[in-house]
Amino acid sequence: MSPFERQRAIGRRGRFPVVLVCALAVLTSCSGGSPAVPPVTSAPTTAPSRVWLAVLGAAEDPNELDTPYADLVGALDEGSVTHVVVSPSACYTGLPSRYDGRYILGVWDVTQHAVRALLDSAGAREGWIGAVASTCVD
Repeated sequence: MSPFERQRAIGRRGRFPVVLVCALAVLTSCSGGSPAVPPVTSAPTTAPSRVWLAVLGAAEDPNELDTPYADLVGALDEGSVTHVVVSPSACYTGLPSRYDGRYILGVWDVTQHAVRALLDSAGAREGWIGAVASTCVD
């Protein structure tokens, strides 16, 4: 056997263990010994939250509400600021149709009494107040 033929024979034999190990790995991984993947479930859905909302202003452009928003936030204590919103009217079901397609500046809370207390502390008057369902996620 020539040196070339011997080298070629060694090369073929050298690849055999690698091929065998790869084949065994594939067969072992397909053997059903691995745990089944649990089915994907959708996240639980929740109903829109019901709140009381007092609308203080509305505009086609939310930037038009910047100054009234700043005035309202400045009139409230720091803990109440989270109850002030500038949102598309579509984020609330139960609003009068006059707000359709507009942005609203509002004050919300879980009860009508709490909303009125916020308005009183800010010295603000609402254009409309009522129970709504909030459908947007912050």
